[in-house]
Amino acid sequence: MKTTDRVAGIIYATASVFSWGVYLPYAKLILAKLSPSVFLTFRLSIGAITLFVFSLTLRRSFGFKSKDLLWIITAGITGIILHQILQLESLKYTTATNVGWILTLIPAATGLFAWIFLKESIAFHQIVGLVIAMTGLALFVSKGNPTKLSFIKNYGDFLSFISIFTWAFYSIITKYSLSRYDAMPISTVHMALGSLFFLTISMNDIQNQITTLNTHEWIILILIGLIPSGLAYFWWNAGLKKLSAMNTSMFIFPEAVFASAAGHIVLGESFTLNMALFSAIIFTGVYVSVKGSPTKG
Repeated sequence: MKTTDRVAGIIYATASVFSWGVYLPYAKLILAKLSPSVFLTFRLSIGAITLFVFSLTLRRSFGFKSKDLLWIITAGITGIILHQILQLESLKYTTATNVGWILTLIPAATGLFAWIFLKESIAFHQIVGLVIAMTGLALFVSKGNPTKLSFIKNYGDFLSFISIFTWAFYSIITKYSLSRYDAMPISTVHMALGSLFFLTISMNDIQNQITTLNTHEWIILILIGLIPSGLAYFWWNAGLKKLSAMNTSMFIFPEAVFASAAGHIVLGESFTLNMALFSAIIFTGVYVSVKGSPTKG
């Protein structure tokens, strides 16, 4: 793989997980006013419109072959509809910080799926990077005392744990489609599928719920639709196109750090100096994993 492709993939993946990490505490705020289905209707609709406009402006083709369209739709159902339902339901019962760190198990699940279904090889430095990042994560979550680490604390944590498999499956199926098509139209279709699904099940609730939002909350909702929805899904898929599925998924680790930092600023959740130091270990693990020339699936 060319160095420029790898660097571009790293930038895309970092941008996506940064926006997703920052998004989590803001989503928790909006979910105090809106049901998950109404929230996702607006989030995904804004995202779909954003990506569609970009696709038209940049002349990206939507000419999918029928046999490939089935895989694209399956990925959208798994990664947008199922994943979002699980993630937002989990946020109702646990903290944004907990969701962020549980999702960091995605690389291990993705690496296994990529090895089985995409025949991607897993290099030694990727395994070392994964171990370093998971060690940093254990220290980060346990505040330096892994013996007190409790993986499944409640219903919300359990739902978040299930969602790591929906996202890993989404990445693997999308990786297959990205070998044939551009990332932007694929991401647009995924957003549109999710938007139509949640609109169908929330139509009777939209009018009553949106009147409860103030101007500040409307701005947050619109920005969530523009950045961590439309643009971030495109950034993730663009990174996935240039990196292996395993290496792209490694960027989920920094998402826990971004979610914790944002949770501290927005919701007052704990973020200490020690957690910042443990974050450095996480980032070191990601660096070790992607510094080589990853096998592209």
